[in-house]
Amino acid sequence: MVHVFAKSAANALRGISFVWQRERNFRILFLVGILVIASVIALGFTYMEVVSILVSVSVVLGAELFNTVVEELLDVVEPHYSVHVGRIKDVTAGVVLLLSLFAGLIGIATVIHHYTFVLR
Repeated sequence: MVHVFAKSAANALRGISFVWQRERNFRILFLVGILVIASVIALGFTYMEVVSILVSVSVVLGAELFNTVVEELLDVVEPHYSVHVGRIKDVTAGVVLLLSLFAGLIGIATVIHHYTFVLR
């Protein structure tokens, strides 16, 4: 049982490593996420504030991983340029962008709430 889990975890880490090596945006989002998480912890944010930031960061990173899956799959299915494939890639990139913007709004709202609460 442990061996099966270890093998699955190794496969998953290989997949994340693949995305890390090939996708600049994933590296940027990951590093920004780590910086934001470290900042809210260092600034003494509450447990729930940290959790909201962790969820936001993980959703964005998960979306970027999913975007890479879709792009890789489409490149195999249709290696030549296709308007339809381009649209699908644009939509999945749009998902990442939209989730990133909302994560940013959650971060801003969390910071405002934290400092409004602390200053009372």
